[in-house]
Amino acid sequence: MTEQTLRAVMLDYLAACSSLTLATAGPAGPWAARVFYCNDCFDLYFLSNPQSRHGRDMARQPQVAAAVNLDYRNWLDIKGIQLEGRAEDLGGISGNLKLARAYVAKFPEVKSFLLSPQKLGQAIAAKVAKVHFYRLAAHRLYFLDNSQGFGHRDELVPAG
Repeated sequence: MTEQTLRAVMLDYLAACSSLTLATAGPAGPWAARVFYCNDCFDLYFLSNPQSRHGRDMARQPQVAAAVNLDYRNWLDIKGIQLEGRAEDLGGISGNLKLARAYVAKFPEVKSFLLSPQKLGQAIAAKVAKVHFYRLAAHRLYFLDNSQGFGHRDELVPAG
């Protein structure tokens, strides 16, 4: 597969999926957390509380790994993206309104939660105030496609 084709296949797959499994490591050991994301090319953006276990892990060690995949019942059909990259805390929602709008474009059901949480009540607004956006800048990605052969992977290193 050419690099241009691989990029297109991976971007289409990222658009088709909605969540990723984030892998971090910290003092308590390795950890995995599922988060919803939106993306701009191979930069993936997600929401999390910096005080969560994975939030604390990323603050100590921003080098992370992730997997993006649909749920398959037949292992011969498995496709997905495995990636490694660097996670960066971008701060709260109020300081990232452009990103919040992009996130809402992918997940319209969270519009009031992100853009006007006070309308949902004081308790919700207090929780939303603690949530931050993170950017996972992918440095190396692999597209797994078992339909091409068991364990078949194509590697992509994004420019820049």
